[in-house]
Amino acid sequence: MNKLFPLPVLFLLIAGAVSAQKSTLNVSLAGSTAKACDIWIYNVAERFGQGLNGYLEIPLDKHKHFSHTFNFTKPQFVRLYCSSDTADSKHFYYNIFIRPGDDLSLKADFNKENNGITVTGRGSENNQSAIASFADMEHQKFRGDTLPYRIIAAINKQQPIDKRTLDDYVSKYKPSDEFIKASNYNLEYYPYKAYYSFKENNKYQIGQAYDRNIAAWQKIQDSLSSRVLLNNEDALVSFNYTELIGDFLQREKERLWPVRFQEPETFFKQWYNVDVTQGTKLYDDENLFQEKIINKYFTGKCAEYLYAVLLQGAIGLNDPKNIVAIFNRYKKRYPADTWFSGAIDNIKKREQRTLGVIFVANNGTNLNAMKDVLALTKGKTVLLDMWGTWCAPCREEIAQEGPLIKAYFKGKGLDYLYVANFDLKNEGNWKKLIAYFDLEGTHMLANARLTKDIMAKVKGTSYPTYVIIKKDGSYELSKAGYPMNREILIKQLEAALAQ
Repeated sequence: MNKLFPLPVLFLLIAGAVSAQKSTLNVSLAGSTAKACDIWIYNVAERFGQGLNGYLEIPLDKHKHFSHTFNFTKPQFVRLYCSSDTADSKHFYYNIFIRPGDDLSLKADFNKENNGITVTGRGSENNQSAIASFADMEHQKFRGDTLPYRIIAAINKQQPIDKRTLDDYVSKYKPSDEFIKASNYNLEYYPYKAYYSFKENNKYQIGQAYDRNIAAWQKIQDSLSSRVLLNNEDALVSFNYTELIGDFLQREKERLWPVRFQEPETFFKQWYNVDVTQGTKLYDDENLFQEKIINKYFTGKCAEYLYAVLLQGAIGLNDPKNIVAIFNRYKKRYPADTWFSGAIDNIKKREQRTLGVIFVANNGTNLNAMKDVLALTKGKTVLLDMWGTWCAPCREEIAQEGPLIKAYFKGKGLDYLYVANFDLKNEGNWKKLIAYFDLEGTHMLANARLTKDIMAKVKGTSYPTYVIIKKDGSYELSKAGYPMNREILIKQLEAALAQ
């Protein structure tokens, strides 16, 4: 089944700081060939009490049924997705409001209109189908618009529709006060969240047209943001609010990237209270900068929540730089929380490893061409990994694919050469990540000339780039693509070893 929410999956067994009460969701399908259903937990902090990273794929039994138990400390929205495993792909999304102690049963029949969904059991008054698609408008049809007027018109049209839907639902089904509160916040934050999310994704698609029309896009955003509080603890029950501030943390960081270069004096004075020379030394880590954004805009439970977003993201992206220090500050402010403790202990252990690695003389910084690398690997079959400490896809594949490849070729005579690119100023973090990822092999830092020459020689266009170097000094670019097709790379390596 395709994952609808492609976040890195991180399995953590972390004890909840607040006592949780079990809630049960039972799902039964008819007229469907689905083999599993997906559940997405919106609230980042609550995910870790479930031992998962927000996304869970639950297999259906032979009767097309599953039962899942949550350990929530407070009422939560979760999203359920079920899809037939056929060409017609009959499917449904369903936002479910679950309180601690709820026991819900959802039945769906794919052969009936609107999938014939019925919900019964404790908490069913909060989950009838009349409200399932509330505040969930599709925005794909506006992708590529160079001006904001169609998307904001659609959002403004949708909000009163959702308001009437909620009022009618409350009148008819008499849902709980917790549900009403959460739904009202979903309604309140929907325009800002929907527009902001669309704008920030769409700007990369329209490129220079966004730069030409940025004033028009920003004017609408400013108007929407003035209507709601960005820092609002009460609204944390709303998935529109939690998604908004999580998005804001990432997008504000992106917005400030060019400001650092265009207005360095102002940037470093505002964010680091130092001059440009000192600030340039300090601005070497996005994790620390995200922490600064949290502390500038958020307080209390909202800041606590976004620390969870920051820590989850860094751990999931295998980006441990300064995470132990950030976690220690987080724990000092929120001592009751024990989320992440297991993962942080693991990072500490990994960063303290001593490995049988080889560093090229002078870290390889005096090598300038591919021929210099081939001189180092003469007579060996080598997998060359062109990576960088700054490169999230590189870190992801090193973590996920590296151990499997090394296990497969153990004792078969394959050597490994890791060339870090654009990292000459990151030697300390480079060596920490080598330990963190257990990268036994040979390591070097590439200067700009070497990076350019290798990428030109192998016709590499992005990172990571993998190159198979053969004993005779010939070499070829990996055909495994990205994400890596491990089996293709294995076949290339086996062929090289056989020569």
